[in-house]
Order: sequence, then C-alpha cells, then structure tokens
Amino acid sequence: MKHFSLVIFAFVVALHALFANEANAKDIYFDSKWTLWQNADILIWTPDKEPAVDMKEFCLSLRRYNSGIGDPKCRLFGEWERDTVAMRYATWLSSNIEPGLDAHHLKARHPAMMAKFQELEDKIVLYIADKGSNLTIAIFDETSSEPKAAGTVTKTADKIAQGDEIANAFFGRHTKRRLTKEERLKMETEPDDLYKETPTFRSWAGISAGYAQAQIPFTPHNWYKRKVKSRVSNYRATRDSVSLWNFMDDSTPLFTLYAGGIWFGFIGGEIFYRYSDHAVKTDDRDSVYEELDHWDFAQHEIGLNVMFARTYEPFKWLDLHLFAFLGFQYSFYSEDIELKDSKKKPSREYNTRFKTEDPYKGALFGFGTQCVFLQHYGLSVRTGISSRGKDIYTEPSPDAAAEPTTIGASTVDWFISVGLEYHWTPFK
Repeated sequence: MKHFSLVIFAFVVALHALFANEANAKDIYFDSKWTLWQNADILIWTPDKEPAVDMKEFCLSLRRYNSGIGDPKCRLFGEWERDTVAMRYATWLSSNIEPGLDAHHLKARHPAMMAKFQELEDKIVLYIADKGSNLTIAIFDETSSEPKAAGTVTKTADKIAQGDEIANAFFGRHTKRRLTKEERLKMETEPDDLYKETPTFRSWAGISAGYAQAQIPFTPHNWYKRKVKSRVSNYRATRDSVSLWNFMDDSTPLFTLYAGGIWFGFIGGEIFYRYSDHAVKTDDRDSVYEELDHWDFAQHEIGLNVMFARTYEPFKWLDLHLFAFLGFQYSFYSEDIELKDSKKKPSREYNTRFKTEDPYKGALFGFGTQCVFLQHYGLSVRTGISSRGKDIYTEPSPDAAAEPTTIGASTVDWFISVGLEYHWTPFK
C-alpha cells in the first residue's frame, strides 16, 4: 500500500510538472482567423543575425504537428532582411510585441511596408525575434499589414525541439487548398466581407401560417374575459357590440400572402393579404338556433406595411434581417350561414340577424426576423398587434334613435406567424 501511494504521488507530481511546462512553454497574445494553406510557403523573417530554427527541420516539425499541411516549403526571407524599411519594422516589432496589445497596435504604417505585405500572395511570413529566454513570434499574410497572430515560446538550444514548439503553438489549425492563379484573380475582384456593398434593393415574396387571438400575451385575462365569454342570443343580442370578438370566435388560424422589398438594407415596404375564419359564438341554450347548420364569417384583410430593418451576417450562407413594421389594413367579412336541410323556411330572427360593416379600417404593428439561406431561401417569424374598427360618430338627426348599432367599432387582436419566403435582388 505504501509503494502504491508513492507511485500515485510521483504520478501527480509528474502530471503537474507537465501542465506547468506546457503553460510556461507558450503564451499566445492573440490569434485571429488566418488561412493556413496546404503545401504552404513559409518565409522566416528575423531581425537577429542567426535564425532560431533550422529551415528543413522546421518543415518536418510542421508535418509532424499538422498532417494536413502536405509538403510545406520553408526558407529564410532574405529579401526583407536586406531591406532597410522591413528591418526597421522588424526591430520595432521586437521591442513592442507585448501582452495586452491588439493586432492594430502593431500595424505597419509605412506605405512601402504595407505594399510588401500586399505582394505576398499566398505566402506566410513567420516572424521570430530572440528575446533571451523566449522567442517572440508573429504571423503575417497578404490580407493585412498587421499581425494575424502573436505570442511567445520558450527558447531552447535544440533547434529541432524549437521548431516543434513553434509548429505546435501556431500551426495546428485546419488547412485549405491553395488557390490557382485564376481562382486568386477571381477572389481579388470580390468585395471584402467587411466592406461589401449592400444591394440597393432586396425583394421577397412569401406565404405564412400562424395564429391570432384577442388576448395579448403578458396582459391580464380579465381585460378580455367579458368579450371572450360573450355569446350571441336570438341572432343579434350580445353584452355589447364594440368588439367583433363579442360575436365571433377570436382564436383562429391565420394565413398570409405577402410581398415586399427593402432599400439599402434599412427601409422598405410590404403588401399583404390575410385570411382567417371565425365561427359565430351562438348561445347553445337558445332554441332559435335549432334551425341552424353553421354560421361563420371569413375575414379578408389587405394592407401595406412600412418596414425598418437591420442586417447581420453571422455566416456566409446566412443573412439575418431583424425588422419592425407599422402599417394599415382594410378588413372585409364574408358571411357563410346555412340552415339545416330539414328547415325549409328561416325564422324571423334569422332574417334580422346582425350584419358586419364593410370595410373596417385599422392599423397593425410588430417586429420579426428573416433568416435568408444562400441569399434566396427565407424563413420568417413575426408577431404583432392588429386592429380594425369603424367611426361610430354620426351627425345628429331626428331619426338617430332608429339607427342600428355599429357592429365592431373597435376590434384588436394579437398574432404570430411563421413564413417561407423567396428572396432576390432585381438590381444592384
């Protein structure tokens, strides 16, 4: 048991030493997204008299620590080491690469030096500066005049081990196939991801399905209890006639056809047609409805929205458009009522049933998001509040008492929908 305890203790000490050495062996200050090409050309650039690594051995280190790198080529970047501007920048880097600095703090400012980075094509520059007990490392490529990665590794006398240390710390990423001259020429004509132009106009058409109800989420139920529980007696009598939901079922599926467009990714418009079907809430205790087979109203709405949007591109294959909308609509109701086959003649109450007004005018507002895949195929989710009503004010007249009551002077509901869309850019 005593020997077993000693073995465990020795194992823990060795493990601790291993992690401590690993932690002390390298210190990465920053490492941005840069491309490591297959069969890469690595140009080693140093302000020191002697490079800290052996070129051939460093290529072998790369192959040992990254099996996808293929057959890399490593050489000393003598052209820059003989250039006064490049060596001034190399010396400045040696004195200024420190923890806590971002890449833009280390950017080359001299126009001649900036031009040198642009001429690298797909070659990778590995900067190595001897700092005594450590080596300062930086990675450069053609895409920027600032380092893509920087940090330090522990200096060792063994150049093979030194190459392994650098390869392990900075070259362990996935590799990409090197582009042909034709592919590079095409890529150079493409706009930069960060600065590409937004299309002047983006348009879409879609169809959606959703749900609507009188109660707005997170509001008290007692605000709606009276109208939701209301029932129509004798074909026309309700507790009040202000809202259509006193007469019809408010909870119903909602279907929408729509098309729209947006300018400069910010402001746009949309036209729409919405359809829903609402059953009349007849009072089952009323015997007058024994003659009735069904009684429904189809709701048809057409309108126009003004939209304000903000676009994000989390991935190259996905565009995310967050938007808010504000619009107006006209609502029409089509009655569908039928008696039972056994009933040949309707009752007097049937002939004096309530009638809806046409058209109702209203507004709607809300917000949503469009997820556009591969620039064309969209999935949209939106929610909002819509209203419809009639002006109940009329000029005073001697016959005012005989005027029928306005049905649905103010009707409000909440809706949510999910749609499938197709997007295109008619012009740029």
